Amino acid sequence: MRSALASVAVAAAISGIASAQESGPAYLKVRSIPHGAVTTHAYKSTSLGTDRSVVVYTPPDYGKSSIRYPVLYLLHGAGETETAWTERGHAHVILDNLIADGKLKPLVVVMPFGYAFARTVAAGRGDAAENKQQREGFARDLLEDVIPLIDKSFRVYGDREHRAIAGLSLGGAQSLAIGLSHTDLFSRVAGFSSAMGAATNPETGGVDFDKVLADAAHINSQLKLLWVGCGTEDTLFEANTAFADLLSRRKIEHIFRVTRGAHTFAVWQRYLNEVAPMIFLE
Repeated sequence: MRSALASVAVAAAISGIASAQESGPAYLKVRSIPHGAVTTHAYKSTSLGTDRSVVVYTPPDYGKSSIRYPVLYLLHGAGETETAWTERGHAHVILDNLIADGKLKPLVVVMPFGYAFARTVAAGRGDAAENKQQREGFARDLLEDVIPLIDKSFRVYGDREHRAIAGLSLGGAQSLAIGLSHTDLFSRVAGFSSAMGAATNPETGGVDFDKVLADAAHINSQLKLLWVGCGTEDTLFEANTAFADLLSRRKIEHIFRVTRGAHTFAVWQRYLNEVAPMIFLE
């Protein structure tokens, strides 16, 4: 494996955004606290036959410790890449602040590329066949390549009890579809403003939730957290409300978080700040 294409100390990575965050929420402020590290790792995807990369956040003191950490797989939205959560969402700043305040147990956060292959913006959203190829290919890469890579290359626990998946928009839909379909691999699942159409239509790479949610007792016994959130000004609010209603009808234990806000990173940053401390409470 070719690793560490870029090994960036978080203090350096965030220096350019500090001034812009002075009037923002406290969880986005760059503080004089220990910082984790954001690194980019290249790997060969055997499931897709391509070269890919994944962004990994490791907590402060990771390099000095010998302990193992739980791991969160954090997925980006449509039209983005594996760098979106750090470059646009400043997820590392949020995580650093939560850890420093004692609200979050230190963890490793893995941000993979959420497509099977790259697309240009001019290519649009793609047809059903391409979307199916993209989403199913990404799921294979995540399950067959990325998770084994992380388990081998980082000091993380390799069991479902210490593995979570969450994402925004398209990544939220992928998190719900993959997480709920693979409770043998994930014990915590969260979707932020999820693009539910990408999760619920098998013809475009989604899953059949009638089958996935058929055994409520099993899902409830497996999942420590199932969290769904969306802003009331988001065009996806009705779809997320409908999904939460489906979970309720199926008697699937979950949290449905309704807030103000549209389809923006400001909402997703708030959700990450809220949800991250809930993920590995036990």
